[in-house]
Amino acid sequence: MSSRNQVLAENIAAVLGDKVGSIADVQGELTLVVKAGDLAGVMATLRDRPELCFEQLMDVCGVDYQAYGDGTNAGSVERDMNDPVPKAGDGRRFAVVYHLLSLANNRRLRVRTFAAEDDFPVVDSVIGIWPSANWF
Repeated sequence: MSSRNQVLAENIAAVLGDKVGSIADVQGELTLVVKAGDLAGVMATLRDRPELCFEQLMDVCGVDYQAYGDGTNAGSVERDMNDPVPKAGDGRRFAVVYHLLSLANNRRLRVRTFAAEDDFPVVDSVIGIWPSANWF
């Protein structure tokens, strides 16, 4: 992990505490995984805290992890970068991935959350935090 990513990871961990499911450097960009129930609060904190200041939502996408092996290994970004399949997951299938930008700090962050239920994959909206999320 680069020293800049290490500092950002430490800042995120200090601010969010136990709301951080995992954080890892994936291909040079930090990926933060949070529980769906914590999503709205975490995203507001990422936007509002001056040491983080992720004021811009760049992208939102949904991911179906069914095709990743047997569908049981999607829960963690901790993995061998030569292996495209995430390891040690809990079998959740659907995720939402957000790409954030801090203009003030010139940093990017990927945030991923998994829907609690595969049969009805819903997560809280971030439109109240970044109105541009409505575009996606």
